[in-house]
Amino acid sequence: MLIRYVLFDLVRNPRRTLSTMVGVALGVGLFCGVLFFVDGLSASMTQRAVAPLPIDMQLVVTQPIGASLAMAQTFESSGRLPAGGQTTVTLDIANAGEVPAHDVTVRSLPIEDLTVVPRSAAVDGTPIAGIDDNPFAHGVGQTGFNLGTLEPGRSRRVTYRLAAAGEISVDASAVASTFSSRENPIPVAADEPSAVDLRDLAASIAAVDGVAAASPLSIADLGAARLAGAGTTAPGPTQIIAFDDTYASRYGSIDMVDGTLSADGAVLSVEAARTLGLSPEDRVSVQLPDGSTIDLVVTGIADLSRARSLFSSRRGGDLETFVYTANSVVVSPGAFVDLVQPAFDRAAAAGGGRVKAPPIREVDIALDRGRLAADPATARLETGRIGGDVVAAASRSDYLLDNISNTLDVAAG
Repeated sequence: MLIRYVLFDLVRNPRRTLSTMVGVALGVGLFCGVLFFVDGLSASMTQRAVAPLPIDMQLVVTQPIGASLAMAQTFESSGRLPAGGQTTVTLDIANAGEVPAHDVTVRSLPIEDLTVVPRSAAVDGTPIAGIDDNPFAHGVGQTGFNLGTLEPGRSRRVTYRLAAAGEISVDASAVASTFSSRENPIPVAADEPSAVDLRDLAASIAAVDGVAAASPLSIADLGAARLAGAGTTAPGPTQIIAFDDTYASRYGSIDMVDGTLSADGAVLSVEAARTLGLSPEDRVSVQLPDGSTIDLVVTGIADLSRARSLFSSRRGGDLETFVYTANSVVVSPGAFVDLVQPAFDRAAAAGGGRVKAPPIREVDIALDRGRLAADPATARLETGRIGGDVVAAASRSDYLLDNISNTLDVAAG
């Protein structure tokens, strides 16, 4: 009966019905328009906030200069160990680099429910004499054991036995083992990779959902008067930079005035080219920290004076300050790995303070800005998710400079 009455009322006064329908439609339309306007305004706030950023994210690789050491930790038996049961811990440390590692020190500390069996420790099968407690965490300071110098291509094996105070599960977390050297005094955990190729790391990060591009970038300060050509030496500090064409194409501030970047050549800054009087097809000499020199064909000249992505400081005290080095030479990532990095390693192994500042090695990461078409708070959640996935893809003790999330935090506040 109610439905019949409603239908009859609608048909009896069609003008009123039509005007009512138009009014409802107009109201819904206006309400939706307001919502779209608010969403668009929020998205515009996000776009304006992140537009000036020179770099979205940087994964800084903390791998030190010096010998390429790695240590593997294994157990004679893993799983459940009964009370009083014993197992042997084996630590294999190897030098896969090209230079010796000095004062290689191994430290290994089991959890409280496991104790080192006295006088069970040995190096390469030879028992360690004179230390009754754990020789790899000895005394009040829990000092590690110094293996001395480990030559390139050589390895050492450290073993000791553990006894269980009660039934316990034995796995990698039961023993914390690290190593250090004179070249790298910061302890490195067992089973961490000895070295990382930035090109491989960039490829892994580029596959992360929300990452538009990832490129390897290396920057090294060489000191003063390290660039020469045509019988002239460029005065002042010199910097060598490594990036590829993909990186250069993303930043309009890198202006290739002449020529191109090649796998085995060099691109000079316009200031360096002017000082040395060099043009493409000429040769430039770069003196490296170990005293060696590399001679490269000049394949291009670039104006880098506005390249904030290259010259924004990565140092803690003046982070993001623009510090331009006029005498700059650009090489490919492969040339940096093959020619420049080994020279720093050799200089570090030689000692004498020849390396004042180690190279900066990082992966430059650009996000898919289309994912951030939302208010700053929502966009911040997305960049936080991407940053977490990037760190997971790295699987190292590297650290992420998340510039875009920091900017969105300010915009959302």
